[in-house]
Amino acid sequence: MVRGKGLVGIVAAAAICAACKPAPTPARTSQQVPQVRATVVTIQTTLQPQNKTLTHSIVIANGLARSTEETDSWRLFNLPKKQVTFVDDIGKTQREVAFAALLAARREELARPLPVPLPHAELVATGAKRTLLGIEAAEQRVRLGGYQRQLWVARHPQVPNELFAMMQASTPRTSPLAGAARAVDEALLSVDGFPLLDRSELPFGNKKMVVERSVVKIEQKDVPASLFASSEQRPASRPAAPK
Repeated sequence: MVRGKGLVGIVAAAAICAACKPAPTPARTSQQVPQVRATVVTIQTTLQPQNKTLTHSIVIANGLARSTEETDSWRLFNLPKKQVTFVDDIGKTQREVAFAALLAARREELARPLPVPLPHAELVATGAKRTLLGIEAAEQRVRLGGYQRQLWVARHPQVPNELFAMMQASTPRTSPLAGAARAVDEALLSVDGFPLLDRSELPFGNKKMVVERSVVKIEQKDVPASLFASSEQRPASRPAAPK
């Protein structure tokens, strides 16, 4: 009996000792990563005849916006400042350019004479309307030979109206034939709203190449704050706790 009581005492003491030990530090989870409330615009891109579907997002928070489609080299749109920051995470560089300077550079590029005579594309507001994501969108149509493009543009309350124009102005154009689309580019630089549906078609032999980008969802959610910072601005990750 004494031996049994002694065993019970040892077990009880061990339990008390275990209870006195500090709780292990929980592993760092994604929930502990700094978050920011953002508008997330989910865009689905469908490619035919490849029958491929890709998805990316545009995240917007505190006057800043960026596309998750761009990774190592990407653009940060500062809407209140009307400025675009070009970030190169590989080269560890970034440069800020005013929207007005981007517009001037693009218009200078479009004004250059074409190396060969070419027909010019034109963009026409057709007057057609349709409802997308509960918002009325207006059709703008581009034609150039067999190529045609439809943009259904809307002023969505959660998407800055000037964002699309800033994205157009800051997208590089390297072709010497850019002037063939001068009127179209000029019109797109002045778009007041965002395309909820953007569909391009081009006959190719006995097939038709189609690229369709459609906004499938616009929602409010928490995203990592690091999305809006270059690699140099992101806090260093904490070393793992020793085991």
